[in-house]
Amino acid sequence: MTYLVEASLENKNPKEYTIGVELFGKKYSDTEKQDSNIRVYIHNIRKKLADYYENEGSKDPVVFVVEKGKYRVRFDSPKDHRKPKAKPFLFPFIISVLALVVAVVVLFNVSKKTSNPWKKLPLWQEFAENEKPTLLVLGDYFVFNGTLPTGNNGIFRDFGINSETDYEHLLDKNPDLVKTISKSSLTYLSKMAVFCESEIYKVFAQTGGTINVKLSSDLQPDDIKNNNIIYIGNYKNLGLFENLVKEMTFSFGISSSATQYIFSSDPCAEIFEPQSDRAKQNDYALVIKSKEFSGNHILLFLSTIDIGNISVVNQMTNSEYMKQFYREHLKTLNSEEFKALYKVDGINKTDLSFELIKVE
Repeated sequence: MTYLVEASLENKNPKEYTIGVELFGKKYSDTEKQDSNIRVYIHNIRKKLADYYENEGSKDPVVFVVEKGKYRVRFDSPKDHRKPKAKPFLFPFIISVLALVVAVVVLFNVSKKTSNPWKKLPLWQEFAENEKPTLLVLGDYFVFNGTLPTGNNGIFRDFGINSETDYEHLLDKNPDLVKTISKSSLTYLSKMAVFCESEIYKVFAQTGGTINVKLSSDLQPDDIKNNNIIYIGNYKNLGLFENLVKEMTFSFGISSSATQYIFSSDPCAEIFEPQSDRAKQNDYALVIKSKEFSGNHILLFLSTIDIGNISVVNQMTNSEYMKQFYREHLKTLNSEEFKALYKVDGINKTDLSFELIKVE
């Protein structure tokens, strides 16, 4: 499903042949252009999607649809899939049915309140029960204007330039660049933001909490003061949260070949270094839960590449995993604050292994 979604977001229209080659690594002869196994696989996906949206996915903000005879994913609004209401008839019968429905709804709501697993998970319920609303902050990337190699104007992304401050330092060191580049009013989000935002919204649909969304480049200090915060982004573009993370104490470090992201005061602390190439990706993702003096909760999901946050957010929004995580780690810490380090290995934004390294 991840492959189909990514292909659709890139405006591709995958065929049986390309799915077999790119997703399953099959090798076909020159005369083989169709594969019945692929059709069966997609048919099963359609059935699973229908079952999912009939049950736990009924409140999702987006409905994924794979039409028959096609392999491209269509993103629909839930209202397009609502079942038509039955027309009323026989007034006395209607009254009886309505009374029965009201009774069932009341019983259902009571049952839901007592059986809702999220009510027992402090990490998410702290956000739902807090008097302040929650703001989901998505880490967007800094870009600047310039002339492309094609000769046309466009935007550039320099991995070492992640804020206006970095941009100004670049111009200070290279004054001549003022003639060829300029600030841009644009930023961009990676695919990680789409996947993670969807999972977070599912949790808040369960807890009944209020949540809004904002880009990290638009975030103001008052936003942090007046909201609970969930941040999802790269170590490089922490923005207003950079000083918060720097003031924290860690028993480990996280570093790339050129930049250290997480520092430890212990000179003997273990340093974890993510690795990535075309064949395989390895990331060290970090989850930080903090409570500020103003009483608001802050939850940070940090990684160096998309696969880290996608995998960790997917796990941390799974009720069964969170029950285990609370029982084995948070309960023993006896604190509302924690740091959890994960190692994630995968290919093309699909995690193949997920390992909790430490919790402190």
